Amino acid sequence: MLAARPFLTRLRASALLRPDLIQHEVTPRDADWFARSRIQQFAKFPWLVGDATRGLMALWLLMPAPDTIIVLTLASLVVVWLGELFLRRALATHIADSERRLTQIRCFLLLLRGLVWALIASAMVRYAGANIGIVVAFSLGALLFDLLFMLSLPLTGLAAGTMLVMGMAAGLSGLPGVNLAVVVLVSVTSVAALRYALFNLYHLFATRQLGTRRLGTANETIRSLLSQYDEHGADALVEVDGDGQLVRPSPRLCELLGRDDDEIEGTPIANLFEAGRDRSALLGAISRRDQFRNMLVPLRIRGERHWWSISGCAVLDAEGQEEGFRCFAQDVTEQRANEERIRIMAMRDNLTGLVNRAIFTDRLAQVLASCSHEAQAGVLFLDLDSFKLVNDTYGHAAGDTVLIEAARRLEGLLGSDMLAARLGGDEFAVLAWNVADPMALVELGKAIVVELSKPIVREDVILPCGASVGLAFAPEHGDDGVTLLRAADLALYEAKSRGRGVSVLFHSQLLHDLQERRALEMDLRVALERGEFEVWYQPLLDIATRRTVGYEALLRWNHPKRGIIEPSQFIPLAEENGLIASIGEWALREALSEASTWHDDLTIAVNVSPAQMRGEALLGQVVSALAASGVAPNRLELEITETLLMEDCEMHLRTLHRLRALGVRIALDDFGTGYSSLNYLRRFPFDKLKVDRSFVSDIVEESESRAIVETVLNLARKFDMKTTAEGIESEAQLAKLNAMGCSQAQGFLFDRPLPPKLIPAAHRKGDGRVVRLQMA
Repeated sequence: MLAARPFLTRLRASALLRPDLIQHEVTPRDADWFARSRIQQFAKFPWLVGDATRGLMALWLLMPAPDTIIVLTLASLVVVWLGELFLRRALATHIADSERRLTQIRCFLLLLRGLVWALIASAMVRYAGANIGIVVAFSLGALLFDLLFMLSLPLTGLAAGTMLVMGMAAGLSGLPGVNLAVVVLVSVTSVAALRYALFNLYHLFATRQLGTRRLGTANETIRSLLSQYDEHGADALVEVDGDGQLVRPSPRLCELLGRDDDEIEGTPIANLFEAGRDRSALLGAISRRDQFRNMLVPLRIRGERHWWSISGCAVLDAEGQEEGFRCFAQDVTEQRANEERIRIMAMRDNLTGLVNRAIFTDRLAQVLASCSHEAQAGVLFLDLDSFKLVNDTYGHAAGDTVLIEAARRLEGLLGSDMLAARLGGDEFAVLAWNVADPMALVELGKAIVVELSKPIVREDVILPCGASVGLAFAPEHGDDGVTLLRAADLALYEAKSRGRGVSVLFHSQLLHDLQERRALEMDLRVALERGEFEVWYQPLLDIATRRTVGYEALLRWNHPKRGIIEPSQFIPLAEENGLIASIGEWALREALSEASTWHDDLTIAVNVSPAQMRGEALLGQVVSALAASGVAPNRLELEITETLLMEDCEMHLRTLHRLRALGVRIALDDFGTGYSSLNYLRRFPFDKLKVDRSFVSDIVEESESRAIVETVLNLARKFDMKTTAEGIESEAQLAKLNAMGCSQAQGFLFDRPLPPKLIPAAHRKGDGRVVRLQMA
C-alpha cells in the first residue's frame, strides 16, 4: 500500500530547499495530460500585451542610449516575439511530434527571452540617469510579470528571472557610488525570493490540476459504481482500508458471508476468497489502485463454492488523498452455473451426453496433426438402421430411448484413446487415436454392429435397433479432416447399399464409385428432357385361367453410352436428388398412354415413390393423366411400399383415400418385409397385396417360406384383397401358389419386362391367353 501524503503542505522556511515542491507523483496515465496542462497554462497568459507594453517602456527609458543600442534592443524584442508566436503555433497545430519536444522548444525560447530582457535591463540601468528609480521599479514589475507568466515552468522561470536580476546587478555595479556588496546581497535575496514564490506557485498549480483530475475521475467512478449498484442490484458493499483489511462491514455483507461484523472487521480481504489466479488478479488491482469492473472471484460460504462479480475503485478523502478501496460485490453463482451448463451444452449433445459435431471436428484436427504410420487414427461413421421406423411408429419418445441406449452401448465399447460423438439425428461417429493395430478398429466396427443390433425394450415394447458402420484410417485414407470424414462417409454409404447391418472399411474403389455416381447423377438430370427414359411392361397373370390380366410398368433408362440402366441403379439416386417426382409423373402419363391402346380388361400397375406422395401433387397428376389418356380409373393400380407410409402416415393415408374414391386401385408392394404391415392393413383397405420375391423363391424348398406365404394369402382373403406373387421362375413355384389360392403371378416364368413394341398384338385386340415364351 502507498503511504498517504497531503496534497497541500504547510510551507516553512526550509521549503526553499525542498525538492518535493516540484516533484509531483504523476501516474503514467496522467503524464501526457499533465504535460499538456502545463503548456496550456502558459498559453493562457496575455504575454503579447505584456511584452509589448514592457517593450515600449524599455524603448522610452533607452532614449538617451546610442542608436545602436536602441536598434539592437528593438531587434532582440522582435526575435523574442517571433519565437513566442512560433511556440503558440506549435501548441495549436501540434507541429512538435511529442509533448517532450514542445517542452524543449518552450524552455529554449523562454531562456532566450530571459537573456534578452537581462541585457535590456543592464542597458536601461546604464543609460537611465535621473530615471534610475523608474528603471528599478520597472525591473521589479517585469520580475513579477515573469513570475506569473511562468508559474507552470518553475525551473525555466527561475533561470530567466535570475538572468534578469543579474543583468540589473551588472548594470548597477557599473554606476558610480554604488555599494557592490549591497547589490550582491539584494540580488541573492531577490533570486531566493523568486525561487520561493515560483516553486510554491507551481506546487499550488500542480496540486490543483492533479487533485481536480483525480477527484473528478474518482467521483465519476463512484457515480458509475453507485449506478451499477442501483441498476444491477449489487448484493453487498465491501470496503477496504489502506492496509487491505475489511472495514465497516455492511449488514448485507455479514448476511451473505454468514458471519458477525466483528469477525469480518479487520480481516484481510485476501482471506475472503479462494487462492488462485482470480484472487491474485483482484488483490493486484486493489494494490495498484486500479479501477475495475466485473472481476469474477470464487469463495467458500458455508462450505459451498460461490462466485462473486466485483467492481471497485479507490476512495478519496476530503483532500483528494486515496485512503482505501470500495468494492461492490454481486453473487453470480447461479448465473455462472447457467453459463457452465450452456458451455457444456455447446460441447455436448443434450440428449445422449456425447460430444457434438463441432467438438468432434476440433478433436479430429488435433489428432490428425500428431498421427503417423506408427500411431494411426481412425474414424467410424454409423447410422441407426431402424431409427426412422421406431420414430414414426412408436413416437419421438421411443426414438429418444433408442438414441440414448445406442449412445450408452457405443461408449461401453470404446477404449481410453477413443471419443464418441452424436453428429445429429441418428448419425454417430467414433474417433480413435494412437491406433497401433488397424485390425482392432475393424473388429470394433463389427462389435458395434453386433451390440447395436440387439433390440431395446421400452415399456414392454421391443424396439428394433441396428447399425451400419463405415471406417477410414489416417493417414492412409486421408491426412486431413475433410478427406478422412469423406472416406468414412463413403464406407458408410457402401454399408447401407449392402443391405445395412454391416461394417465396411474404406477402399479406393469406393471413391471411384462415388465419381461414377456423380457422373450418373449429372446425366440423370438431363435424361428426361433428352427423352432417354422408357417404360417397359411385365405381364400379370391370372393363375387360375393362365390369362394375362394386366401389366406392371417398369421404368428403364436408355443411356446413350451405358445402354439400358436398371431402376435399382438410378431410382435411389433420383430420390436423393429430388428428380423422382418429375420422372414419376412422366412414367405415369407414358404408362396410361400405352394402356389406352390395350383391351379394356387389361390393368396397368405403376409404382409410386415416397417423394411423389409428398404434398398434394400426386392426386392432381393422376387425374390429369387419366383424363389425357382416357383410361378408366379402375384399370390403374398404384403400387406403394411401407416406406412411404412411415414417412407421414396420416397425410399419405388421406391421399390414398382420395385416389381410391376416384376408382383407382391401391396395392401394397413387398408385403411382409417391414415391421408394421398388419398395422397398415388395419388402417387402409388395400385392393391387393404383393408377396415379396424373397419368400416366393424358397417356397418349394423351405417350409418357413411356405408358412409365411400361406399366412399372407389367408390374411388377404380375410380382408377381401387380391394377391400377386412376384419373382416366379418355375412351374413348381406356380403350382404351390395355385394350391395356396394366390390370385395372380408375375415373373420370368411367363415373360421378362418388354418394351411396348414387343407386347403381343393379341393383347391389343383383347385375346390375352398367354403361351409361355422362350426368351433368347
